[in-house]
Parts: sequence; C-alpha cells; structure tokens
Amino acid sequence: MRDYVTQAGGAEKLLHFGSKTTKEINIHLSFAGEVNQYKLTLSPTSDDGLYPSYEAALFWDKSVHEKPFDTRLSPRGQGREAGISDPRLEKTPGWVRKRLGGWRLYHVHDTSSSSPMRKTAKVDDNRLLKPDGSNLAAFLYYLREEHETSYRLIRRTVQRVTPFFDDFRLEPLRLKPDDIKLEWRHKNSDQYFDASSLSDGTLRFITLATLFLQPKHYLPSVTLVDEPELGLHPYAIGMLASLIRQASKNTQVIVATQSSLLLDHFDPEDVLVANRVRGGTELTPLEPARLAEWLKEYSLGQLWEKNEFAGRPAPD
Repeated sequence: MRDYVTQAGGAEKLLHFGSKTTKEINIHLSFAGEVNQYKLTLSPTSDDGLYPSYEAALFWDKSVHEKPFDTRLSPRGQGREAGISDPRLEKTPGWVRKRLGGWRLYHVHDTSSSSPMRKTAKVDDNRLLKPDGSNLAAFLYYLREEHETSYRLIRRTVQRVTPFFDDFRLEPLRLKPDDIKLEWRHKNSDQYFDASSLSDGTLRFITLATLFLQPKHYLPSVTLVDEPELGLHPYAIGMLASLIRQASKNTQVIVATQSSLLLDHFDPEDVLVANRVRGGTELTPLEPARLAEWLKEYSLGQLWEKNEFAGRPAPD
C-alpha cells in the first residue's frame, strides 16, 4: 500500500479534494450472503501517506448471531501496510485474504510498439495472465501444451475476428530458450509474422479472448477490465460481449465502458450507471421495468445516447 500511495502522488491525491474535504477512506466489502465481510479505514499521515486506522474481518451467521463477529487486524510495515496482506492469516481473515488475492484488474490499453504484449516474455512466466498482458505468449504456450481445448477455442475465436489469422507459432526462442515471443501464421503466406505485425485492436482482442476463455479454474475470482472495447471493430465488440457473458458464469466480471455498442449486448439488470452526485461518483442500477417499453423500439445503447438514464457529463 505504501508503494501504491507514493506512485499515486500521495494521500492528498487519493483523498477526494484532499484531506481538508475528505478525512478518511472507508471500505466495506461483503461476500455472498454477507457471511464474510471486510472493513478498512485509511487515514492520512503527516508525511502525505495513508495508514490503516481500523481494519477487521467479520463473520456473520445470521441464524445464530444478531451482529457479525469481528476479528481486528494489526497493521504491518511500521503501521503503513494493511494487516490483510499477512500470508499467515487463518479462519475468516485468511478466507477474506484469499478472495481478495483472486481479484485482478486488467489494463490492456498499451498496444504501442513498446507495449509489454509485443515484447519477449519468460517461458515459465505462465502461472496466470498478467494484468498488462506482458506474458501473453508464455501463457498461450502453456495453454497449448496443457489445456488444448481452451487453446483451440481461443484460436477459433481469434479467427472469427481476424479471418487471415491461421494459428500462433509458440516455441521458446532458439538462441534464448528461456524466452518466448508472440509469433503467428498467416493463412495465405509463409512469411514470418510476430506481434509487431498485429494491429492494436487485434492484439488487444487476442489478449481479451485469452483472458475470458482460459480454463475456469484459472479465472480470477473477480475480473475487472477498464474500457476493453478500445480500438475494436464493431463485430469484435459483439464477440467481446459474448466472451464477457460466458466468463461471468464462472467469475464475477466488472467492466467499465463508454461504448454504446458494447452496452447494446447486455440487459438492464447487468448495468450500473456512474453519475456525478453532490460532487462525487454514485453508481446506480438501471430499472428494467421503467425501460421495458422503450426497449421494444430501441437498444440499451441507443437509450443511453438519448439520455434516458443519465451516465453523461452534467453540471454540479
């Protein structure tokens, strides 16, 4: 947490309008049925840092207890690190720690020539697909060798969006056998192609297809993706929506988007709308009953464009 606060520019940048307006950050998470919960309060320090002024894991068996039973956690790292990071935790705190450790936020926006997805990776770096896609080649290689069904599904999905794509060429580099890079075959050519020959949208779609089509026991417990539709063809956006819906049967998927095209592929029950309320951001679920008549003639994305449920810039 100390590193994150420093990289973000300090506590004054993380606290809403600074410490004069926001005295602390309160986080309260509850898991299925509110049986297990986690609470954390972060307060500013005199040197522009944050420390956990309150932290607890809670267990609530509603059939037995009127209130949840809380286990206070002690801060680590000279008081600057949350206690939930302790790998020795057991019982409710250990359960919560394991679940939080399964959350992963994916940013695959960087598809430039210096993108981590276009560079070489270590062959053995394959335990999970990294949030920036930097080990994409190594992870695909592992899936091909150990999970062929998932690999074939990823390959066929990429072919549907990129018809000229035949297959990946995934082998350790001959001169550097510990390294691997993303290489592929063109259906109508024997010329050499690697990640540098892929368009930004194609590379991003390959990474997202790999994320959502990997074996379900490798999926994060919560998968968060920021604006996955960037640079994708409208047809690819439709395919992406299908992948998200399929993956959501095995993991909780949270996607932030500004794409009305992507929104068209979901139901009102799937959507939370971000609005600016009293100077802050408020997430509000859509009301399917109120939109039912409109949806007979318009798609959900079209209703958003017509400002039927806000989610757009508005004056304070």
